[in-house]
Amino acid sequence: MSPYGGAEVAGSGTIRVSPKPERVWALLAVLAGTATVLIEIPAALLSEGGYSFAQQPISHLGMTGCGDWGDTDTPIEVCSPAHPFVNGVSIIAGSMLAIIAFIWHDWIAPGRWGRCGSFLLAAGGMLLAVTGMVPADIDPTLHAVFGFGGAVVQNLGLLAAGIAVIRWPEKRWIGPAEFGGLTLGLGIFGLAGALFLATPESWNLPDGIVERAASYPFLIWFVLAGWMQLRDLSRRKRELDSGL
Repeated sequence: MSPYGGAEVAGSGTIRVSPKPERVWALLAVLAGTATVLIEIPAALLSEGGYSFAQQPISHLGMTGCGDWGDTDTPIEVCSPAHPFVNGVSIIAGSMLAIIAFIWHDWIAPGRWGRCGSFLLAAGGMLLAVTGMVPADIDPTLHAVFGFGGAVVQNLGLLAAGIAVIRWPEKRWIGPAEFGGLTLGLGIFGLAGALFLATPESWNLPDGIVERAASYPFLIWFVLAGWMQLRDLSRRKRELDSGL
């Protein structure tokens, strides 16, 4: 038993809350991360005039109005009837992930790096929520600031969390990969994507791919972390039931 009154889960570090609440937060993390990605599919299918995942940013799916968009000679027609759902999921999921990141500060790893990673991930969740509150066609500048800032903060949070888990003496595995190294890799990949977001438009990079490279690692991490906790909690329950 943990000195904090919770249960210790084999192979996943020390869980400092009771199993039932931990299972709830883990499930919510999986649902929030998955919903934020999957909501793009029906929104894209419902978009009038078509939508390109490679060339168009996620923000086009959250725009509240219809019309041509862009400063180039060939503006893109944007019309997303599903924008309330896209923005709503961003607001709800971002807020939820921010809360979960705070709750997970000891699960990530006790110590300075774990707290730093938890704080940055929570801030990244809140910036995701705020980005959904300010669609690109309502205030392009604020939306860009929140979106880019969120991508940077989220991936810095993954870097800090990855370092924390790597430094923590108890190794945690997810499939064949050590979770600390996987977290660090996601952070590096996402931060590289965020840096490409700041490149000049003359580079003609595919906006959709670059933006998703910057924003998806944060969501993928919560899905994987939640799944890993659910897996380990189920394994621990089976061990207790069998008397091990």
